[in-house]
Amino acid sequence: MNNIDIANGIVFQRLAISKDSFDDRLICQKKIYLLQSLGTNLGYTYNWYVRGPYSPALTTYLYTNLDVLASHDYSDCKLAEIAEKNIQCVNHLEREKRSDFTAASWYELLASLLYIYNNKESWKIDSQKQSLFITLIKYKPQYSEEQCQYAYDVLGNAGFVEMES
Repeated sequence: MNNIDIANGIVFQRLAISKDSFDDRLICQKKIYLLQSLGTNLGYTYNWYVRGPYSPALTTYLYTNLDVLASHDYSDCKLAEIAEKNIQCVNHLEREKRSDFTAASWYELLASLLYIYNNKESWKIDSQKQSLFITLIKYKPQYSEEQCQYAYDVLGNAGFVEMES
C-alpha cells in the first residue's frame, strides 16, 4: 500500500465513506469535494454533472480500493493536523443539516453551491449571492432560495466562502 492509498484510507474512514448505495456514493463525492476545497488535496479533479460536482477518478478509485482501505488499521499512521481539522469541518456540516434535507440532498446542495461559487467566472456570474442562488436553482430546481441562503450561511460560517459584510 503506497502513501496515497494510506492517506485516502484514513480520510475515507474519518469521513465514514461508503459505496453501498447511490446516496452513499453521492455523499462521498460531495464530502471529498468539500474537503479538497479546504486545501486537503487528494488529487481528484471535479466537473459539473447532473448531481453537482463529480469526479470520475474518485468513483473508479472507490470501486477498486474502498473495501481494502475501509478495513485496514491505520493506527500507526497520522495525517497532518490541518487535514484532520478539515475532515472535522466537513463532518461537522452534517450537524447543520435541517430536517428538510436528507444527508445526500444536504451535501449535494453544499457542494453544488460551493462548486459554482468557486467557478463563478466559467459560469459567467458575478459575486452576488443572488446570482449564485439563481444559477444553482436553474440547474437544481428542487432547492429553494431560502435553502440556498441557509446552506450559503453554513458554508460561510465554516470558512468555505467569504461572507458579505
